Amino acid sequence: MGRMRIKKKEAVVPFRETVAYRTLIVGGSVIVFVTALYILVGALTTSTTTAIISGAIAVAAAFGIFHNLDKLRNTKIPKRTLTRMKRR
Repeated sequence: MGRMRIKKKEAVVPFRETVAYRTLIVGGSVIVFVTALYILVGALTTSTTTAIISGAIAVAAAFGIFHNLDKLRNTKIPKRTLTRMKRR
């Protein structure tokens, strides 16, 4: 039996900088946006206050979607994952 080699570990990427985190945030923002839009359309004829509040939430969710999609382009992908993706 030969000498055992010690494999060097890759640098650990924090979860907030991963593709999975940004995708979860975008998915949650989409759900909030659709829900707020549904409430906005239903409240337009009955309650002005509810319509304004749900409109503001829809705008904030839309901002969250576009902001996180922009950040998704700059996320760090480990080198090992990139090489695995290129092989297939």
